[in-house]
Amino acid sequence: MTNVTTEVEADIVSGLLEQGHIPAQKAYPGLGNLKAAYGIVNGVEIYVPEDCLKHAKEILAAEGAGNALDDTPDPDIESDH
Repeated sequence: MTNVTTEVEADIVSGLLEQGHIPAQKAYPGLGNLKAAYGIVNGVEIYVPEDCLKHAKEILAAEGAGNALDDTPDPDIESDH
């Protein structure tokens, strides 16, 4: 998982990961469905399956996309790989 500040940053990171064939899921901590209804963003968390974490870190590091994903898997996200 990694955290970014804005929706634009989240879209960039998610796009880089998806180009590398890594499924990425965005979450909006503390907002529930408010983000969808009102466009409110107070930081975005990006999750990838645990078995894709190493490859995700490599992609983000190669692209200079900021902080690497940490090793905390999201128990709510099942691996597709």
